Amino acid sequence: MKLSQYLKHFLKDTSKASGCLMIIVAIFLGLNSIETIKASLLWQIIVIASAYTLFKFAFVNNLDLGKKTQLILFIIYSTLANMMVVLWLCLISPNIDSNLIIMYIIVILIVKGAAFAMMYIDGQEQAKQLNEKLSEYKNGINE
Repeated sequence: MKLSQYLKHFLKDTSKASGCLMIIVAIFLGLNSIETIKASLLWQIIVIASAYTLFKFAFVNNLDLGKKTQLILFIIYSTLANMMVVLWLCLISPNIDSNLIIMYIIVILIVKGAAFAMMYIDGQEQAKQLNEKLSEYKNGINE
């Protein structure tokens, strides 16, 4: 798949998510407030929609790609999505303590590391079980 098609799908999904969020925000503010929508809220909607789309691309991959390519795309998309969430934290509260953002980044890295370690261990166990079944099958045919 070409880069232009990726961008086309990304922009399409981001605009759908932004539109849905805009409708939800407009209804919520219309029912509960008399304020107008501020520009910072619009930027937050765009950032959250982008993060949603990147997480969607990271976890729902319906393309026929190699295993390494899928892993690389997963890492890239999930990292970009996490960066969008950190950017959203900075936008929503510019006076936020930098230690809180650093803690959030550390938690993201720990959780990602633990998830990759569990996936690797599970993959090794599945490969071992598959090899055992194949050797049993071979021994059953040769006898």
